[in-house]
Amino acid sequence: MIVLRVALALSAAALILLFGAPFRWLAVLRGWKTGEGLPVLFHRMLCFALGVRIRVHGKAASTRPQLVVSNHISWLDIPILGSMRPTEFLAKKEVGAGPLVRALLALQGVALVDRAKRLGIPAVNAQIAGRMRDGAAVILFAEATTSDANRILRFRSSHFEAVRQTLGAGEAIVQPIFIAYSRRAGLPLGRPERPFVAWYGDMRFFDHFWRLLAAGRIDCDIYCGAPIPFFYDSDRKDVARRTEGAVRAMAKERARRSNGAMSAISAGAETS
Repeated sequence: MIVLRVALALSAAALILLFGAPFRWLAVLRGWKTGEGLPVLFHRMLCFALGVRIRVHGKAASTRPQLVVSNHISWLDIPILGSMRPTEFLAKKEVGAGPLVRALLALQGVALVDRAKRLGIPAVNAQIAGRMRDGAAVILFAEATTSDANRILRFRSSHFEAVRQTLGAGEAIVQPIFIAYSRRAGLPLGRPERPFVAWYGDMRFFDHFWRLLAAGRIDCDIYCGAPIPFFYDSDRKDVARRTEGAVRAMAKERARRSNGAMSAISAGAETS
């Protein structure tokens, strides 16, 4: 059943990519809004193939312009966030090397950044601002790398400056998002097991990919925090710190509730 599910879902995703990427590229080039749902459908097919079940807590804001800022654990974060609603991503320039990835970028819509060249940051910010002005919710992984899922790294503020470039006399928002992988094959992912889902360091992609497939269903929780307003005179570093604080607060609250639930289960077992 797993093999059949993966084969059917990946075949559907491949068809969406084959026919949808050129159409979506043309739509973006012409400024059309048609085809915005194609990337969402593609990512949902990928999540289904990988056995990922997603639960969203809270509601993503609809205000535009909008920069979505999330913690970053795995390559799996991208199809998960992409399956929620039409979005665009900021990604490292090196991911766009091969023809398959270029097709993915044409379908999804991605601003590429060369992290080795700090002088290129203003140009990337201009790209991000342009996409946000056109109505896109752009996702930024502000840690600039993945972690082991047991910690949140410091948020970098450079690309928060793009939000200011979208503003006239009004305001834009930053939407904090916290990603947490909670279960594997129906069993809770505790602190020792979380790095199993995480993709970081020098892990090879396909080794990690096949390991996830063999592990069974993965449960992922997405927490949407309260939007943080960004005005023309806002300090990007201050907004970055507030966004990081909001993500850490969601992580802390989730841990508190999880620990409380485990304590209740333990107490019930002792009295039975």
